[in-house]
Amino acid sequence: MLAHSLFVFFVLSSLLLVGALENFARPDSSPYILYVALQSRGILTLSFDPSKSVQASLEILATNTDAGFMPGWLTLWEDKLFSISRTHFPTNASASGGAFSFQKYRSQRREEGSAPSWSLELLSNITSGGLGGVYCDVSRDGRTLSVANIDGSTVSVHPLLKTGIIGDASYLFKYNLSHPGPGTNGSQIQSNPHEAIFDPSGKYMFVNDRGADRIYVYHVDGPYNVTQISTVVLPPGTGPRHSTFSVFNSTRTYMYLASELDNTVRVFTLDGVANSDETDPIVHAPTLDITLRQTASTLGPGGRRTLPNDTFLASEVAMSHDGNFLYVSNRATTTFKSDTLTIYSVHPNIGDDSAHLEYLGQNLTYGKIPRHFSLSPDAHTRYAAVANEVTQNLVILERDTTTGFFTGMKGNISFGTLDVTQNLGPAAVIWDESKAVVSYA
Repeated sequence: MLAHSLFVFFVLSSLLLVGALENFARPDSSPYILYVALQSRGILTLSFDPSKSVQASLEILATNTDAGFMPGWLTLWEDKLFSISRTHFPTNASASGGAFSFQKYRSQRREEGSAPSWSLELLSNITSGGLGGVYCDVSRDGRTLSVANIDGSTVSVHPLLKTGIIGDASYLFKYNLSHPGPGTNGSQIQSNPHEAIFDPSGKYMFVNDRGADRIYVYHVDGPYNVTQISTVVLPPGTGPRHSTFSVFNSTRTYMYLASELDNTVRVFTLDGVANSDETDPIVHAPTLDITLRQTASTLGPGGRRTLPNDTFLASEVAMSHDGNFLYVSNRATTTFKSDTLTIYSVHPNIGDDSAHLEYLGQNLTYGKIPRHFSLSPDAHTRYAAVANEVTQNLVILERDTTTGFFTGMKGNISFGTLDVTQNLGPAAVIWDESKAVVSYA
């Protein structure tokens, strides 16, 4: 049965790829740089040239093997790259994950006729403080690193130096589950912090606990002053996974929560934030009003939740730079057909946000299990990079900025064969905000 399913999947994939190849490349600007956390190899640096054909537009420039065992997340801060590894840090005998910092490609002397170097230079590494390193983030001011350990049920907070060196944990938060949740296949038998993300103001950290159906909210005033201020309790079987934010005005931010188990996006307002860049000399007590405004399905129109039975698993959420469209990746676990990205139009209404998100439809990801995707950094958000974990391929989709839909494939590169273990393929992909240009001394 599995062999038949694989055959059907690859026939379907071939047809989809042929169709995509008919979408000829057109002239575009200089290449983009992307980084991929490939669990089997390390961190890959790639270039994407939109002017080239689908088969030639993506090129691996360098592979860094200093990111530990099964690198699973990437984040950028200025000219530094940070990553997280799953386990085996600092040795194979250890159950902890690791946090890593790298200096991005540097201008350097090049001999005539030689190829440019795009290598990452390891700056520091440190224990993540638990098994299953799955996420890391840097605060807006660059002073604080957060790390989530999904299997160790911990979140660690670290000071960051301007040089990119990660300091010893200033906090290690341990979470416990009072009783198992309704999620199947062991998804809610313990606390599973899947993300520890900073809001745009940089003053709050949100920890999404998939196992406990909780969001733990912290006020952050640097790496040595982190205080929990509230807990958002979600319905049993929600499985909160990842969030993204959109600043509405100086005191309101929208938070969009993608929940893995019930396949929903929840829209929250965060009122009381300080989104202005101006320094307030008055010290205020940390307060934050968090209000649920809408629940939308990731699988179709309306707000219907699914049972937490692992048939579908929502993964990543991202918003176009103009704030007009929201995207969520969907993973179907009972078929080898291509997975999808769901598209919503966004309609903020300060008086009534019950219809904040409008379901528009879905696009194919041209692969299986899109664990992560990210949108290009250009002002028009022209592209999405999709990391399909099981089919081990990276796909670049071109976006129609008017409709929000993706109009065709612009790149497709394979890193290996089908991997149903999900231990080898790409776990994360991010775009560099700079172009593929290096100056040489």
